[in-house]
Amino acid sequence: MSDSPFLPIPPGMFALVTETVSRRVSRLPFLRNGVNVTGELIGVTMECLNVEFKKALPLTTPKDAPDYIAKGLDHRLEQRLQVSGKTVVPVIAEVLCSAGIAEQIELLDKQIHRPRKAIQLLPAYTWHIASPAPGNLPPSGDDALDLAWMKICPVCRTGILNKVIGKQLFGIPHTDYIIECTHCGAKFIPVGTQYRLVSIATIKDPLWKKHLDKTYSPDTWADIARGPNPGGSRLPKVTKPAASPTATGQGPALRTASVPSHSAAPALKTGALTQLKDGTVAVPFGEKILYFKPVKLNFFGNVKEDLFARSDKLVQDLLKKPAYAHLRDPVNAKYPQYLPMKAGLFLGQLKERHDPFYRQFLNGYGDERYGTFKAEDSNEIGRTGVLIAVANRGIYAAFNCPDSFWAVTNDSLGRITAEDCYLEHDGLNCRINALICVYRKESGLYIYATGNNEERVQITEALKKQTMA
Repeated sequence: MSDSPFLPIPPGMFALVTETVSRRVSRLPFLRNGVNVTGELIGVTMECLNVEFKKALPLTTPKDAPDYIAKGLDHRLEQRLQVSGKTVVPVIAEVLCSAGIAEQIELLDKQIHRPRKAIQLLPAYTWHIASPAPGNLPPSGDDALDLAWMKICPVCRTGILNKVIGKQLFGIPHTDYIIECTHCGAKFIPVGTQYRLVSIATIKDPLWKKHLDKTYSPDTWADIARGPNPGGSRLPKVTKPAASPTATGQGPALRTASVPSHSAAPALKTGALTQLKDGTVAVPFGEKILYFKPVKLNFFGNVKEDLFARSDKLVQDLLKKPAYAHLRDPVNAKYPQYLPMKAGLFLGQLKERHDPFYRQFLNGYGDERYGTFKAEDSNEIGRTGVLIAVANRGIYAAFNCPDSFWAVTNDSLGRITAEDCYLEHDGLNCRINALICVYRKESGLYIYATGNNEERVQITEALKKQTMA
């Protein structure tokens, strides 16, 4: 028996916690440093912490400590589970803190007059005898739709959304409840059968400013949460694709020429380009039609994630550039020990810890999946002209190619480097590469050859206005 009676963890809280650990740390059960981390171990640890007034316990108990010294978490777990507390406590503390369920603190021991390392449950993961059941809304009626989007926060794509009753937000009209993320603290309020994002909490990514105060249905929020990059759009199904897959497709929304930083749309529109039997795409241009021929592409290897993590530039050198001036103070205040580290390694570690701050170093499309491709030799590929990226029967980008289609396709779009993912680059090449490589059977590149520079400029500028946003 434990030193203090404990209140069993509510079933809803237990389900929420185990799902959170499985998503953020590793799928339960798992072995770490010789300790078998199970749902029982997590539940008992939280019960031991929750029974304390401060929801906290020292991590360890001093050897041969007298009775008046407060017992630590190791002692409690030994009593409850008959395990070696000295072995288990460092592991379970790391797991709970990594999952965002608890945090490590220092407790002042008044008996020995010195601080002791301790672990404390975060407020969202504490309970009392009258606590409402946490977790998702009940799956009945229209609420069944909520379950799809409440399983993962569309802002940080890490936390779980909870229904919070009895809490009101300053400046927001009264609501029966709010929806709050367990990880980033983003808050939503119900508006009829839809939900409005009213707070992005600690998320500073400018991308999410476009979703702030926007109201979407649960399934739209779910699509955003599952999107290829934070705040981006998920590819809707096309029920009637065009005749050839190279001219149709499902791809993330794109802007052309210069991509506004962190631009994305919650829904992908479908274009209406006409495709001929030979794969050529007919594109309206003023009072005439331009015929763009498909580029045959050869792909090499698989798509890769976290390309930005391969950057060899140092964090301190990166922050000297004007594009990162707004990040200098936050990094110096919160991450000063990482300044001499390689930026790629630093951001990679932040992402592994589910810290959304890493996105601030990247352009809007810097965390996509990329591949490598080259254009096949042809009579047209070495010429100059206008190149377009097409998906979903719509134009997603247009390029003026004054050198050759070969140069733009192979040197710029076909291979993305780690540096291309960062803020000093606008991200258009990243986005096009991800679109072509991830949805290679449904999207494609098309070219219109012309040696007239004035004509190229006119066509490119006109097609920019036709691109899908």
